Amino acid sequence: MLPSIDLRIANIIKALEQVVLPALTGRERLAKDQVNLCIGHLQMIAHQWRWAAAFEAGSFQAMIALAEEMEPSVDSSYAEELTQAIASAKAVDGQDLAAVEHAIVALGGLIDRIILGEDGKVVLAPAVWEAVLGYGEKQALRERTWFAATGLDPDRRELPSIAAMMAG
Repeated sequence: MLPSIDLRIANIIKALEQVVLPALTGRERLAKDQVNLCIGHLQMIAHQWRWAAAFEAGSFQAMIALAEEMEPSVDSSYAEELTQAIASAKAVDGQDLAAVEHAIVALGGLIDRIILGEDGKVVLAPAVWEAVLGYGEKQALRERTWFAATGLDPDRRELPSIAAMMAG
């Protein structure tokens, strides 16, 4: 039987906290800071790993929905490329995390290009602005929830748990 991912992460954290940190002298402040940073990341990974594929798939589906909402109103110079990108995105296996991550970069890059409009040379239609702002509001809440464990969000106590966010 293989040790669980939770157990493996816990053992790494334990080794860093109980062996590596105590072995560092007071003069090695940068090394201590980096070990503590690694511990913090491992604690977040332990909290998030079960949800990672579903989180990325949900983000990807939201991005596809954004592209579809943008499609009727984008400048004609982007229309065919966006239609093809949407079709390609819909063909991605949502269970393949690497494929989803790659597709997010591809579709997201095109959406960014459309928003930037060739450095402002192509005007963004009001309907596209509305779609982008709506997407951004929803995605910001998802990402704030995902990274609440960093402790950097001043309103983190008001955010749902990752499980609640994923269920909604």
